[in-house]
Parts: sequence; structure tokens; C-alpha cells
Amino acid sequence: MPSKKNIAIIGGGPASSALAIHLCRQGYKAVIFALPERAPILVGESFVPMIVPLLQELGVEAEVASYSVYKPGACFTYNADEVFEFRFADTPSDLPSYSYNVPRDRFNATLLTAAQDAGAKLIARMVQLSRVDDTDRIALDAESLQAAAGCWDSAEPDLIVDAAGRANLIGRLLNIPMQKGPRQDVALFAHVDKTELVDPGYVHNDRMDQGWCWRIPLPGRVSFGFVVPEAYAKQHGETPQEQYEQLLKTDSVLQRLAPEAKRVTEVLRFNNYQSISDRICGENWIMLGDAGGFVDPVFSSGLLIALDSAKKLADTLLENKPLADYEALTRRHLHAWFEIVGYYYDGRLMGSIKAGQTMPVNRFTRWLLAWVSARVSRIFSGAAASNPFCLNLLRFLVKYTVIGLSPDRYKIK
Repeated sequence: MPSKKNIAIIGGGPASSALAIHLCRQGYKAVIFALPERAPILVGESFVPMIVPLLQELGVEAEVASYSVYKPGACFTYNADEVFEFRFADTPSDLPSYSYNVPRDRFNATLLTAAQDAGAKLIARMVQLSRVDDTDRIALDAESLQAAAGCWDSAEPDLIVDAAGRANLIGRLLNIPMQKGPRQDVALFAHVDKTELVDPGYVHNDRMDQGWCWRIPLPGRVSFGFVVPEAYAKQHGETPQEQYEQLLKTDSVLQRLAPEAKRVTEVLRFNNYQSISDRICGENWIMLGDAGGFVDPVFSSGLLIALDSAKKLADTLLENKPLADYEALTRRHLHAWFEIVGYYYDGRLMGSIKAGQTMPVNRFTRWLLAWVSARVSRIFSGAAASNPFCLNLLRFLVKYTVIGLSPDRYKIK
């Protein structure tokens, strides 16, 4: 019999809701503790194709499609006019050929409603966590336990899941260190009325004078965000709004992309990117989604990691496996994305793709390029990080194909 069937989930985001849906369908008893979302906009609006099967399994794809922008591919622009386009329809047939750009507030609400429909109990409350003596166990505060009275088969949950995002509640409580990535950038983003677009559904990534920016088409607006070194952001003002507006006026790339754009939301700033917790699980607790680690927004992997982790954690509990099994899978996935993102920032990813495009054309190279491209394309679909063969192929390509071609041409400053 499962040993952890009464579940407390902290946070009302996609990972929390997805976990509750998977578990409640199998008779588990899940309580979600979450306050209404207060942020007007949320990062993570562009989905990779590998999310589509997860949406289908959760039973929400049709609803998500009804209010989202169809996403057929992605493009990366360098040096003003050098564009790398990747259409998902050109990827191998075993991968989804599309995805969506979504208004995150509506997406979060869709999943949270689906979780309640599946049987999860939603309690609008900010819980307080405490450590149980000198053990590795944690406990909910008495008021939260009282609010959840009757929802579980016992007075306390068997497992407490921290799905509250980068607040990293359990990590802070237990003083668990976070491994930091090589870049500690900040993201400034807002919605604007319009920008230049290569394709009306693409997620766009452009190299800026320093850092890079994203453009994500949404219904009636565009999400326009900048990921830049923190020191560079501070050179442009003190507040997020000052930094955002000054970058729009002074960065040569942003001037070209949005010369007449009008901001329609406030500016939000996020930091503490690229970090992985040294521990993800304990005796009666576990971290899910961004609480355990966040890689980088560049390949839109955040929501994939969140929903995939929710599925993996549900499978771990349903099969009564050790929580350490889930931690090992999650850490391996996060570290793979760290590696892939590193190749983007140091220029070797696009350098290797460019090297392939400039190979002499003959029957063999056409076959080879098509074969390699099909596997490299898994990066942009979200599949490469969980495929050891593709990851090893990528390591080979970035090591050997850029010989004689400086990757600095594509490096992100």
C-alpha cells in the first residue's frame, strides 16, 4: 500500500495543480494551500512542444488552445540580420509539431480548476512551516491543519510538497544551499502593444548589446522581456520601470525591434536565475518545480520541467518508490538543461548549427545535415534534455564542429 497518500501542496501554480490532478485521479487526497495570484503577468508564457502531450494527459489542451496563440516554431536573431528559424513541423515525427503561447494567468486558473474538479481541496491560506525538533521532518502550522481538517485520512499530511516557486520555502527553512549557475542575470519584462515579428506565432530570441530579449506573441499584445547582467540593468536606472524604459531607448537591438511600442502592463523584474537546490527531498517533504531549481528562460523549459516533474513525482508516489528516485531524475533533468543553456550563452550552440549550414553540399552532407538537424531540433522541442543520445551528440557537435569558426560571433555578453 502507498505510504504517502495524504498530500499537502504549497503553491497554486502549474506544477502544484498538475501533481494534484495526477494523484487525485488515483484516489489520493491532496490539499492545495495557495493565495490568489497577485502578479499581473507571469514569466513562462511560451510552451515547448513536449508540453502538449502533458496538457493532453491533464485533459486541458482544448481549453488552453481556445485562449492562446498557436506556436509553430522559434527563431534566434544575431547580428541584426542573421536569423536561425526552427519550425516544429520539421522535427522528427515522434515529436509534437506545435505548441502554444499562453496568457499565464488564464493557464494557471485552468489547471487549478481542473485540480479541484479532480478532487483536490483548495485552501486560500499562506502556511507557516516549522522544523520538527532536530529532525529532517517539517510540519504545518496548527491553523493550516485546522483549515484542512477532514480532508486527509489523518490529522497531518504524509507528505508536504513545496511548489511555491523560487521562494524556496523548505530550502530556506532548513538552510539548504543552492548551486548557482555561471550567470546571475535579471529579467525585466512587460507586455507591449506591438513589436516586429518574424512570424506571428514564433517565440523570438534576439541578442542585445548585452544579454538577450524575448518576444512572445499573445492575444492582442506581445510579451517583451530582457535578460541582462544585473550590473548592466543597474546602469539604466534604479527601478524596474526605469531600467526597462532606458534599455528600450538605448539598446540598439531594442530600438530596432520596438521603436513605437507602448507598454500596457507594469514592468516586473525577476532574479535568482540558474540555481539548483543541494537537496530536493527529505523524510516527509519534497520540492517541486521552481522550488527545487530553475535553469533559464531562454529555451522556455521552465513549464516543461514543472509539468514533467509533477508527472514524475506522481509516478514515484503511485509506485511507492523512494523519494530519492524522483530527486535523481529531477536533478539529472535540471543539470542537462544547465549544460544546454551554457552552450547557448557561450555561442557554441549556434556556432555548431552555422557550421553545419556551411558544409559543402553533396549527397552525403545533405543526409548528414538532415540527420543531425533532426536530433538537434529536439532542443527546441524540449526533448533533448531527457534524451542521453541527443545530449551526447550535442556535446560532440559543440566540441568539434566549431573548429575554425569562432563561437564568439554568437556569444551572449
